[in-house]
Amino acid sequence: MLIDYRRIQSGGALRKLEQKNFLENKAKMQWWYVDVVMSDGSVLLVAFVPKKWWPDEVQANLDDALVFLAMVDGKERKSRSVTRTLDSSRMRISQDGLRLEIPGVTIVREDTHPATYRFAFDLDEVKGQLEVRAVARPFSAFPTGSLPGLGRAALLGGALSGEAFSYVSQVPRGKASGELSWGAERIAIDGHAYHEQGRFDDAPERLSRKGWFWCHFLHPEWNVFGSPGVFLYVQREEEKPVFSGFNLLDKSMGFKNRTTAGEGPHHKIYSGGEMRFAYDGLQLSVKADPKRNAPLVSFPSATTRQIYHTLVTDAELTVETKGTTRRIPGQMILESCWLGL
Repeated sequence: MLIDYRRIQSGGALRKLEQKNFLENKAKMQWWYVDVVMSDGSVLLVAFVPKKWWPDEVQANLDDALVFLAMVDGKERKSRSVTRTLDSSRMRISQDGLRLEIPGVTIVREDTHPATYRFAFDLDEVKGQLEVRAVARPFSAFPTGSLPGLGRAALLGGALSGEAFSYVSQVPRGKASGELSWGAERIAIDGHAYHEQGRFDDAPERLSRKGWFWCHFLHPEWNVFGSPGVFLYVQREEEKPVFSGFNLLDKSMGFKNRTTAGEGPHHKIYSGGEMRFAYDGLQLSVKADPKRNAPLVSFPSATTRQIYHTLVTDAELTVETKGTTRRIPGQMILESCWLGL
C-alpha cells in the first residue's frame, strides 16, 4: 500500500528540524548532502558530516568533521574526489540565522523564499561556491519529518531506544549555480540540484537492522528518488510531485535484478538494478545499467564492519500512461550503506 501524504505534511515541522540541525548540538550521525546533474551531464556530489560516523582510521577522533566532494565528467566518465577531516572544535554556528562555519567549509541557509542554500569551500584542492535554490517544497519520508524511536525500531529494524531519526529533503528539486576551482581547472556549475539533511543521535549501527539503500534518477525533466521498498518521490519538471510518500508492505516497489560491485567476503555495494512504480494510472520503471558506473563518494572505514559508498551509472526511465510509452535516458546515483556487519 502506498501512502501519499503531500496534503498533510507540515512545512513548519520540517523547518523546525532544519533549525535543530544547524543550531543545536551536533548528533553522532548527521549530514548535509547535495547532488547536482549539470547541463553537460557531469555529476557533482557534496556531503558534510559534523561528526565522523565511525573511525576512518584506527585512532580517529569521532568528534571531528568530514567533508566529501566528488565529480564525474559527463563525457569521459572520469572521477575525481576529495575527502578531508576538519577540526570540529573550530565550528561556529550563527544564532542570527542558519549558518555553520568550520575552517574549509561554510553552509548557509539564506533567509529567502524560495529557500536558497550556499556551500562555500576553501580547501587545498577545491575552492569556490555552490548555490542551490529550491523550486519544490521540502519533503520527508516521514509525515512529520522524524521517525520516533519505537517506529524506527519497528519499520527499520533498529535498536529499541528513544532516539528518533529525521530525514528531510529540504530541496527535492532545485537550481544549482556557482563556480569551483578544482586544482587548476575552473568549473562553472549550472544544473539541477537535490539537497537533504539527516540526523540520528546514536551510534549508526543502532539506526536500522542492516543500513539502507537509496537512489536518485537524474534528468532535466524527471526527478525520481527514494529508498526502494520504503519511500519514493516522483516529479516531472517543476510541477507538483506525481507522488511523494511512504510504502507500506508493497513488495513490488523493491529493487530487482540487482548487480553488485566490489570484492571480498564483506557486503557489496549495488551497481545496477531495476525499480518499478505504479500510481494513479502512471507506471514507471527505472533501470540502472552497471556497465558504465563511476565512483563518487566513499566514507572511509578502519574496519569492514560498515560500508558507505555512492556511485553514478547510466539509467533509463520508462514512463507508461494512457497507452503511450516513453523511454528517457539519464543517470542514477546509487547509495549503499551497510551497518554493524
